[in-house]
Amino acid sequence: MKRRNLIKGLIGLVPALSLFSTQAHAQAFPAKPIRLIVSTSAGGMTDVVARLYSEWMSKALNQPVVVENMPGASTMLASRYVSKQPADGYTLLVSANTIVTMPHVDKNPGYSMQNFTGIAELSRAPSLLVVSANSKFKSISELVAAGKKKPYEITFGFTGQGTTSHVTAELFARNAGVDFTAVPYKGISLAVPDVVSGRVDFMMGPSTSTEELIKTGKMRALAITAPTRTAAFPKVPTFKELGYPDVTFSLFFGVFAPAGTPEPVRKAVSNAIESAKKDPQFVARLNGMGQELSDVRTEAHFNVSVKREEEKMIKLIKSSKDFFKVS
Repeated sequence: MKRRNLIKGLIGLVPALSLFSTQAHAQAFPAKPIRLIVSTSAGGMTDVVARLYSEWMSKALNQPVVVENMPGASTMLASRYVSKQPADGYTLLVSANTIVTMPHVDKNPGYSMQNFTGIAELSRAPSLLVVSANSKFKSISELVAAGKKKPYEITFGFTGQGTTSHVTAELFARNAGVDFTAVPYKGISLAVPDVVSGRVDFMMGPSTSTEELIKTGKMRALAITAPTRTAAFPKVPTFKELGYPDVTFSLFFGVFAPAGTPEPVRKAVSNAIESAKKDPQFVARLNGMGQELSDVRTEAHFNVSVKREEEKMIKLIKSSKDFFKVS
């Protein structure tokens, strides 16, 4: 009888011990530096946004938040790596829309969205189609006319099949009824020199890698994927107003943790990120990079938003068997 009572008592302690362990973990986190693994090369928009937030997160969490670039395999290298890390909040992934696209484009992506849980959206941004300042193409209509006259002769730089730089360019190509040749790079910032020199005709991507070059006259923006003209580029027409309404696209940048990361840990990271969005100076810096804050402000809302984006991309991919083939 005494033994049974002792066993019952010990069993009754299990939930309490579990709760205590969770609370202790939350109080202890973070007890060491946090790594933000960026799926693209240094200098790209994902990298720049991650570094901006890492500064704020380090102060809010009272621990260093270190950004590490891990480009490769159309951003899948970083996703694969983080998906296999301990679910303790110390190794997180910073990625754009590509994270939801690649598992449905590549036959062996090495991860699925079930391996992750979204923590917070960082920002959103439209994409620009840019050419060299010395390019013979002064407008989208000239680019389209040349593309129809000589299929596959015009080239564009991109970061791999299914990445945002590929999706946006292919959306444009399909809507315009032209065929371009894709030239792959490990990061969109690595394509910039070739576009500036004219070795590659154009590229599509967020403004971080090209804004300064546009302002200094080394690059020319022909169109933007925003639904309306933006304050950052008021003279750049939208694809919609140029007659391509389906070429409207927003890149999102977010933080993801391995599935199974404890809720208190996720909450601590999410709170640090959301606190940054309340600071006017931080928001001004973000806006200065051509980034915007959306109404996605909670972990739950972010995961719903990511799921919708995945469903949209699945539909897009299935709409054409050749949509993601590199010419």
